[in-house]
Amino acid sequence: MRIKDIIKTDIAVIGGGPSGIMAAKAAAAEGKRVILFERNGFLGGCATNSLALPLMTFHAGDKQIIKGYAQELMDKIREYNGTLGHIIDPLGVGGTITPIDTEVYKFVTQEYLLEAGVDLKFYSEVIDVEVENDKIFSMLIKVRSGIYQVEAKRYIDASGNGDIAFLSGNPMKVGREKDGKCQPMSMMFKVGNVDIDKVIEYADKNPNEFVIHPQVDSLSKVKRIAVSGFFSIVNNACENGNLKVNRDRVLFFESIKRGEIIVNMSRVIDKIATREFDISEATIEGRRQVFNIMNFFKKYLPGFENAVLLETGCQIGVRETRRIVGDYTLTEFDVVEGRNFDDAVAQGSWPIDIHDPEGKSLDIKGMKWGDYYEIPYRCLLPQNTTNLIVTGRAISATHEAFASVRVSPICMALGQAAGTAAAISLDKNTDFRNVPYNLIYNTLIANNQSIDEKML
Repeated sequence: MRIKDIIKTDIAVIGGGPSGIMAAKAAAAEGKRVILFERNGFLGGCATNSLALPLMTFHAGDKQIIKGYAQELMDKIREYNGTLGHIIDPLGVGGTITPIDTEVYKFVTQEYLLEAGVDLKFYSEVIDVEVENDKIFSMLIKVRSGIYQVEAKRYIDASGNGDIAFLSGNPMKVGREKDGKCQPMSMMFKVGNVDIDKVIEYADKNPNEFVIHPQVDSLSKVKRIAVSGFFSIVNNACENGNLKVNRDRVLFFESIKRGEIIVNMSRVIDKIATREFDISEATIEGRRQVFNIMNFFKKYLPGFENAVLLETGCQIGVRETRRIVGDYTLTEFDVVEGRNFDDAVAQGSWPIDIHDPEGKSLDIKGMKWGDYYEIPYRCLLPQNTTNLIVTGRAISATHEAFASVRVSPICMALGQAAGTAAAISLDKNTDFRNVPYNLIYNTLIANNQSIDEKML
């Protein structure tokens, strides 16, 4: 294999999703040379690749628990009218939701990192890693002009699939414990020209057909609506053969534009995005489902008589693939009990939200209003590779805990922690496992991240 050139840097971040963005920003803010490698031509991860919106959730009840660079980025997006900010979740699942304009998100995140001094390498995909003893020596990056060798002092795996941890020989888990099945993939899509007033009128007259926040007596009182419902209509359409998607409800969120919605109804089961050609097969099936759902919308739902399909995700939405086996594995108990940890680096309050790997249902195990849990630093540490840290949805967690951790705001908080730890690791000339926690904690607090006070 011919190598075109060698690229050297302090820190290599692989993946430009929410976690990779924050990791790169945090490391660059500490004065380190950072290169972020992203296989697409834009940042944002599932929000921009797959239209997985809105962002959920920065809050535990009324308290904002995810701040830091994540909130700094949201403020910049708002300057470009790219978000309405954090608004009440009409479904009552999380404290808030944050609608985002994807095009503004792509632009602002790009400029945000460039201003921080991050070197962005788009259309770059890791194809292999070279490991010497317990360290990654280099990675091979494929671009249109050929193969480049990347040599970094520290590596941050923000790929979402644990690609670097996997390629460097760390133990991984996939799916649920009993059979390895993952949550289904969904082809998200955007629909315009929806008569929101008609949807609200129907919901007001048929409240038992919808999941609505207990403090919201009408969807007319929220800034942007969200719908989880039309249960009897869905059941009727399925029985009539007009809806052939393995779903028990209509699920969509209004975007920042009135009358435009993002639909989360497609459901492709029995596929794993990191297995052979499953993601290709899932994409084909997902796109077929979109057109079936659109026909169902126009035939059955009030307010959709003149609806038009605007866009499908450029990539099918992937909820779950690989996770590392770290020094600690976050559990369902940790999440629902709101557990605290002595080495916490992030907080979360999204409930355990499992789309059934086999059936139609959506299983949500909520937390008490205002409760939140912490995620320990140990969950970011793969077992075998000492100059690698993993962030985002591939951290060490059970299938159930993962169903909470995987959302964008939590991944942002984890990314800031990973980038901070990488910078300190270099400053102290030590591997990730031996980075002093008090330095991570103090740096996160100094940069306005929210973590409960620790006895250090």
